[in-house]
Amino acid sequence: MRGNRLPEIFKDFYPFPWSNKVELPGFLIITAMIDFTPPKRSPIRFLTIGYVAALTIIAAMSICIHVFLDQVIAEQNNSSAVVAARQAKLSQRIALHASDYIADPTTILRQQIEDEIDLMGYSHAGLLSGSSSLNLPPDKPADIQKIYEDLPYRLDYHVRTFLDEARAFLEVPPGQLKESNAHYQYIVGASQGPLSAALDAAVTAYENDSVEKIAHLQSYQRMALFVIFATLVAEAFLIFMPLVRRVEEYASKLEMLASTDPLTGIDNYRSFMQKGLKEIRRSVRLSKPLCVCVLDLDFFKDINDKYGHGVGDTVLREFSITVQKCLRVEDEVGRVGGEEFGLLLPHTRLSDAQTVAERIRRIIEITPIRIQDEKDIGAMQLNAYPQDVVFNVSAGTGPICKACSISR
Repeated sequence: MRGNRLPEIFKDFYPFPWSNKVELPGFLIITAMIDFTPPKRSPIRFLTIGYVAALTIIAAMSICIHVFLDQVIAEQNNSSAVVAARQAKLSQRIALHASDYIADPTTILRQQIEDEIDLMGYSHAGLLSGSSSLNLPPDKPADIQKIYEDLPYRLDYHVRTFLDEARAFLEVPPGQLKESNAHYQYIVGASQGPLSAALDAAVTAYENDSVEKIAHLQSYQRMALFVIFATLVAEAFLIFMPLVRRVEEYASKLEMLASTDPLTGIDNYRSFMQKGLKEIRRSVRLSKPLCVCVLDLDFFKDINDKYGHGVGDTVLREFSITVQKCLRVEDEVGRVGGEEFGLLLPHTRLSDAQTVAERIRRIIEITPIRIQDEKDIGAMQLNAYPQDVVFNVSAGTGPICKACSISR
């Protein structure tokens, strides 16, 4: 095949940019300088990165939720409000036991008052500076800090003064204790007055602070759950669905490559035989006729020897296109050999199949194949022969699958 224009067949098989020309020995003159451009980046890498990023976000949000839950649990276990409420009860008990101690100054009552004073002092120090044993945090919110230090409550001052007065009360000799004792009067007055009010304000502030912190943590938790849900939805729509779509596309391409003849684009031997067996079973089941034709191109080897295999491939492609134009939608054509083709004609009787084969033969006979120098190599010749296809499937009414033969 001569000429300066590149054969289209080589462009089909080698999809590279063609430019300068180089003569190669043999029947063909093909010119090529292949520009090896880097392949496109695989989408799998992008999908993998997106998938890993989505998993990372989900893992991070899960860790955040775990931290939030831990903090919620810690807030629930925060005993500041409980200890503050106990302080109020201790002040009441000290005042009550002091009254009993005046009436009956026993050692047991004295020891009980001392224990209550020590516990109230220890709890107060924990509320101010934190205590791991009492599960008290070292820091306090600003509003609670004001209750301890500023007017109108000055809780720290009232607690310290109350404890000092209680200790001074115990230092008075039992015989000199009276209800008119100044220390006793302060203990009773403080437990029912400013100390009690300051402790109640502290308990309320601790409870409100705990509720507010838990509400904030719950809002953060809901936000994290929303982010996880949004990430999962985005992952489904942006990663999994495109991934499944691409897998389906690749599977379809692989199936097409496995069932298609790469030169002519029609069914290959494997696919044609599978469809043939399927049509035979259907014909038997429905008791419908089925005809199978085998088409062979005569003198095809002479074309390859004289004009080269490139022209031979062009002949095979043109022949396939011509045959497909002569068939119905439900008919099938496949390449079953080098220059041998098969036809499946369902719901077709032998006489009709012979008509189809003859029509194909006539069209092929008058169809020229032009090569690159614009010269015809002549019309193709076709032979359909029955020797290689012998079907005699009976469905009770006689053969339903036959082979047809026509002359050149």
